[in-house]
Formats: sequence, structure tokens, C-alpha cells
Amino acid sequence: MAIAQGDYGAGDRLPPDREIAARAGVSRPTAREALLALELIGAVEVRHGDGAYVSGSAARVGGTTGSPLDAPPRELIETRLTLEPAVAALAAMRIAPERLDALRRNVDESAELAHEPAQMPRFISLGLQFHAEVAPGCGNTLLADIIAQLVNVEMHPLWALVNQQAMSSLPARLGQVDDHRAIVEAIANGEPSRAREAMTSHLSSLDAAIFASTADSVLSRTP
Repeated sequence: MAIAQGDYGAGDRLPPDREIAARAGVSRPTAREALLALELIGAVEVRHGDGAYVSGSAARVGGTTGSPLDAPPRELIETRLTLEPAVAALAAMRIAPERLDALRRNVDESAELAHEPAQMPRFISLGLQFHAEVAPGCGNTLLADIIAQLVNVEMHPLWALVNQQAMSSLPARLGQVDDHRAIVEAIANGEPSRAREAMTSHLSSLDAAIFASTADSVLSRTP
């Protein structure tokens, strides 16, 4: 990455997304997503009508210990959309009663916190914890371990940031609570197909909420 290598220093203006895309051999939407990611971790500042500038902050954008951009959010949600619906379907056939109770407590607490913006970190944490709790219910330890890694905040800090942005409005938070409740009830009723559909619908909605709104935001501010 050019910033990590020192090609651009604090205060330097980055090229427009079309030039970044051409240099990197990627599409403009991919270049815009990269700018969004850099903005979210504080590596760049996007100024309306003026472009993106390297921030003077000490945001971690690379190095020997890895980067929060190692797993781009779009790849992460794509992977989750591939695996988690199958996990939910298996959980509908195999989940233990105590884990089902834990899922219901998770949803109930999330519902209480949805109306409190100050509790956003806890709300986001509960949302990821929900998926981590569903996974072991599938009865497949390998699948459960993979999902646990995909929703681990320490492993994917950028995901937590974009997720928080997507959940910034009350309707979005209430929508997530409703989605999680629908997944739980499908699993509790032993309906694999419904559980699969509910999980697919939920993750698809999250995908749209994150990438439709954030891509438009970056596009409107980047020449």
C-alpha cells in the first residue's frame, strides 16, 4: 500500500478514484471501497468537492503485524452469505435448548439497547455475538470455528466500523433485531429452510445497508 510505504505523507492529496483504479488494475467501485475503508480507520480524510487527503493520525494501515484491511468487508460479507445460511439450517435441526435460550436473551437485550444510541458499541457487540452463538448450534465444530473467526471484532476491526455506520439509525437497529428474532424462531421451530432464508435475508440486508449507503457517501465526496 502506497501510504504504508511512505509514498504519500500526512496532508498529501491522493489521486482521484479513477486514477487509483487504473494504477491498481481494479474497478472504480473497488477503488471507492478502498477509500471508504481508509477513511473509516482514519488513514485518510475525504473533503467534499476536494478529494481525499492522507490523515496525520497514526491509523494502522499496514505492517508486519497485519492490517485491518487484510479482510475487506465485501469479501467478509460474501463469505458469511455463503456459510451462515447453511449453519442456520443445521442449527434448526441440532441446536441445544440452552443455546437457544442464550440466543433469545441476546435478542431481548439488543431490543432494549436499540433505542439508546449511546449503547451502540454494546449493540454491535451483541449483533456479532448472536452469529457466534448460532454457529455452535449447527453441531459442526469446523463450521462453528470458521464463523467465530468471521465475526471476531479483533480479527476484523474494520467490519465493526462499517457495521456501526450501517446501524447508525434507529430503523436499521430495529430491523436487525427483527431479523435476528426471525432467525431464532425459525431455528426454535425446527424449520431448516425458513432458518436458511431468514439468515440469507438478514445478511443480504446488511450487505445492502453497508455498501449502498457508504459507497454513495464516498462517491459524492470524491472527484
